[in-house]
Amino acid sequence: PGMSPPVVSPVVGSPSRPGASSLVANRPRNPAASSSRATAMAEASSDGAVKRVVGLGDPVSDVLVRLDEPSYAKRVFAACGIAEPGGCLPVDADEDIARLLAVCGGEWVDFSGDDGDDGASASVSVATPECCPGGSAANVMKGIANLGGAASFVGMIGKDETGARYRALLASQNVSPILLECEDDDESGGERSLGSARCISLVERDGQRTMRTYLGASLRMSASDFPTDEALTGAALLHVEGYALYRPELCLAATRAAKARGLLVSLDLASFEVVRNCRATLIEVLESGLVDLLFANEDEARELVGASALGVGGGGGAADERVDRGDDENFFNRSDADKALSWMLQHCAVACVSLGARGCVARAKDGAKGVAPAVRVPVVDTTGAGDSFTAGFLTAYLRGGSVQACCVAGCVVGTALVQVLGAELSFGKWEELSREVNDVVERLGGGEAGGSRRE
Repeated sequence: PGMSPPVVSPVVGSPSRPGASSLVANRPRNPAASSSRATAMAEASSDGAVKRVVGLGDPVSDVLVRLDEPSYAKRVFAACGIAEPGGCLPVDADEDIARLLAVCGGEWVDFSGDDGDDGASASVSVATPECCPGGSAANVMKGIANLGGAASFVGMIGKDETGARYRALLASQNVSPILLECEDDDESGGERSLGSARCISLVERDGQRTMRTYLGASLRMSASDFPTDEALTGAALLHVEGYALYRPELCLAATRAAKARGLLVSLDLASFEVVRNCRATLIEVLESGLVDLLFANEDEARELVGASALGVGGGGGAADERVDRGDDENFFNRSDADKALSWMLQHCAVACVSLGARGCVARAKDGAKGVAPAVRVPVVDTTGAGDSFTAGFLTAYLRGGSVQACCVAGCVVGTALVQVLGAELSFGKWEELSREVNDVVERLGGGEAGGSRRE
C-alpha cells in the first residue's frame, strides 16, 4: 500500500536528444575501484589487453532541474512559455539556457514562499540544478569506462568555463577527453567565442523530460579537425552517435580513417529525426561498408526501412502481416524488427533493434541471434538508458560475447540506470554491473560475432 507498482522498464530506447546522461559530476573518483575495473576488463578480453573504445559526438553539458511538485512544474512551464511539455527543441544561444535557469530559480523562490500550496513546498527540496558531462556518444564512453573498459571521447568545446568543467568531469569518470577548442567566431570580429554546448532538462515527477539544447561550439568541428592519430592509435572501435550525421564530412572522414586502421565502427542512429533529415549521408556511410555494428530503436528502424516495407501504418503490407497489430496500425512488432534487421544486415555485421519496454532483438550476418526481454522494475527516470544499453552491449561484444550475451548485458546495464533519478549509480553498483556483464559473457558464451572479429 502506498507504493507505486512496478512498470516494465524501457531499458533500450534511444534518448530523445544528444546529452541525456548520468549525474555523477559531484562524486569523487575512487582510483582503487577504477583500477580493479580496468583489471577485470583486461582479464575478460580474449587477448588479455584492454580494448580501447573512442566516441565521436557533441560534448553537451547537461543541466538537470527537478520539477518534483506538479504545481511548481506548471508555474515553470508557464513562465518559460512551454505550452506542451516533453520533447526537445534547439535554442539559438547560451543566453537562452541561462534565461530558462533564471526562470526556474525565480519560480522556485515564489513557489516555496507560497502559503497557499497546502504545505506542498515543504516536501520539495531546493531546486538546485545538477550538472554533468553528456552527449550520446560521451554517455556510452562513460558507461564503458565505468564497466572497466578504456574509453576516449572526441568533440569540440568553447573557450569557456562550461567547456573546462566538461573536460574535468569527463576525465573524472576515467574517459580520456580529446576535446578541441573552437576558435573565435569570425563573424563577431574575434571579440567572442562560441560557447560550449549545454542542455537544460526539466524533469517532472513521472520522469517526463522537457529539453532545450544549445549546441554552440560543438557544431564547428569539421573533418579537418578530427585528430586521427591521437584518437585512433591503439583503439579497437570507434563509436559514432547519429547526431554526427548532421556534419557529413566529419562523419565520413572519421569512419573512413577508423576502417583504414582496422578498427571496428559502431553507429547509433540517435533519433528518427536524424534518420529522416540525414538519410543521404546515412545511406552513403552504410553502403560504403563503414559500419560494423548498427543500433536503432523501433522508431528509427521504421524510418530507416520505410513504413510501407514493414506494413506499418497502412503502408501497403499484406493484410495478414497486420493481423496482430490490433487497433494500433503503427505498432512495431517482432516481425517488423526481423524485417528491419534483415535490411540493416545488408550493410553491417551486427544489427540491433530495441523495442522499448519490450526489450531488444539483434542478429549477426553469420546468423547468430540475440533476444532479451524487458525486466519489470520501478522506473524512476529513463535519462541515459539507451546509451547505457549500448555501453553494456559493446562491452560484452569486446569481451568476446555472443550476440545473445550482448543483448542481455545491454539490458542489465540499462535496467539499472532507469531505477535512479538522473542515472546516477554508485561505484559499488558499477562494480556489480561489471561482474554481471562478465558472468553473462561466460554463461552465454562467445561467438564469431564477438570482439575478436573484424568484418
